Amino acid sequence: MTPERLSSILAGDMVIRFRTKNPMDFTNNKYAIVFDTCAPGSEPYPNAFATGYTNYSYAFVIGGSPSVALPTLYQYILTSGSLNPVAVTSLQPSTVQLQLNDNGLGTEFSLTFPRYLLANPLAQPNGGCTSGTVPATGWFVNFFTIDVSANRVLDSLGLGGSNDASYSLLVDTTTAFQMAINRPPGSTLPSTPSAQIDGGEIDNYL
Repeated sequence: MTPERLSSILAGDMVIRFRTKNPMDFTNNKYAIVFDTCAPGSEPYPNAFATGYTNYSYAFVIGGSPSVALPTLYQYILTSGSLNPVAVTSLQPSTVQLQLNDNGLGTEFSLTFPRYLLANPLAQPNGGCTSGTVPATGWFVNFFTIDVSANRVLDSLGLGGSNDASYSLLVDTTTAFQMAINRPPGSTLPSTPSAQIDGGEIDNYL
């Protein structure tokens, strides 16, 4: 893929491409881009229920509903001692742009959004970060595929797939970059073809 020219039109935006090995299934799967935007932070891993969503700040979720073309942004809020996802309902199509099937193969979508959306849109204390952490310019990112019926993670970017706890992807939001994401060879893949993550790309525009 030839990288796009860094353009002032996208100043302040991040573009994320999420790619699977086989055509996506937006009815039976959800495709999530998960962030930890607080410091000191770490990678958000797929065993979220077991860890109480440790290192989760935000997630864009695409699929699993009739309005697949309107991605849902969740902010993770500390309540009753654990983090819980709360939907940010003020997103507008003009603010967040989702292009399905952007490679013509049915295996990739691109999501373009302004970085300011991940700056405490639900106005939580401490900038939306948990105690002992603060908002950061370095963001940890992970991709998940999620089974709609069971609401469980089927795959992630790491070698261990749905059970991975080793992958790490940290991006500096103060730097303009175009970063290809390649799935490590030998990764454990789910049996569901449309859930098998292949990688993608993150582009950051200043």
